[in-house]
Amino acid sequence: MRTSLKILIIWLSVISLYLVGLVIFPHRETPTAGHFNTFIQILLFLVSIFIIRKEPNSKNKFIFINFLPYFALAFFSLLNDFMGVSILSGYKFASHVYFQYTSIAYVLALSVAIVYLVMDLLFRDFKVYQKYLATFLIVFTFVVYLFYPFFQEPLYLYSTEDIQQWRTLDAAADSYKKVHHEIPGAQVLGNNVTLQAWKNGVPVADLYPEANLKRIEELVPYLESENWRVLLLKPLFLNMIYMHVLLVGFILLFFGYQYKKDPPQGAYIDKIMFLVLLSSSMDILHTWGYIKSVEWGSMTELFAVGQYITIFAELMMVLFFSLRLRFITSVQGEFYELELAHNPREISRWRDWVDNLVLSHFFNLKFFNSRLFQNPSSK
Repeated sequence: MRTSLKILIIWLSVISLYLVGLVIFPHRETPTAGHFNTFIQILLFLVSIFIIRKEPNSKNKFIFINFLPYFALAFFSLLNDFMGVSILSGYKFASHVYFQYTSIAYVLALSVAIVYLVMDLLFRDFKVYQKYLATFLIVFTFVVYLFYPFFQEPLYLYSTEDIQQWRTLDAAADSYKKVHHEIPGAQVLGNNVTLQAWKNGVPVADLYPEANLKRIEELVPYLESENWRVLLLKPLFLNMIYMHVLLVGFILLFFGYQYKKDPPQGAYIDKIMFLVLLSSSMDILHTWGYIKSVEWGSMTELFAVGQYITIFAELMMVLFFSLRLRFITSVQGEFYELELAHNPREISRWRDWVDNLVLSHFFNLKFFNSRLFQNPSSK
């Protein structure tokens, strides 16, 4: 049986099991784009497994092994629809805690994959364990710094200053509505409520009148409907942005080093890195939009739109992962990858069809007929 057919059968089987689960078990509704995103990640997981099995270059094998945990998290995303509904339904915060930790796991797994790939490019002569040590030191330093409170207290987001102040204001607004049968404005609440500054979940001081009124004006929009959830998730999303900025920095370092030193690289790996750059950049923009969105409904709509851009990037990743698999299973590709592993200084960088397309449309081929874009097959 052909490899592509095996992957397709397994992929469709997983999707079918999930759809059957939606029919049988109570679940939470998820945007269609979110489902497509998860399904594509599962497809990438399956393709990665076959790449690892067929990879002739042991060093490159570790690159795709590192992507495996990131794509494997898609299976945990499928469970998110059932969490708190048919799974752990007796625990009020099951869905919140599960979403929180899967989000952190996603950015952690992607960071390890990307930082290791950069370490592999910069320090080709280092042993594998040395590259992993450097990778884990960098990634876990940032993860621990940003997400330590989330591991110390699973419900940390419910104890932030924003939420504590919102609770005080929400209680005052409810009391006012019971008496006057109308929603109070910021000025009315400012005359009746004095918010406190919080630190480590403990109130430390009352706000001055001017600061109190200004803060109430900022929080009033979150009193409507489910808008408070935006305020709740803000610290998590902000830390996710910081991690994606880190990834963008490392990916730019990857391309900067390639431009400066032009080391030979496994086929299609640079294209995969470009797509991760696109995906991470879009995640930064959309996550920032979530934070700045006051209404919960608007935030979920932004999330759905962002998912479609992510889907496009991931579909392109499926393409290049598949091309990588086809390349390394060809005679020409296997020879190139083995030469790359044993004689990297004696081999030119592989020029694929994307390079040829860009060169033929935007550059003078004679000018760029150098080692950077030379195709070994033309020798």
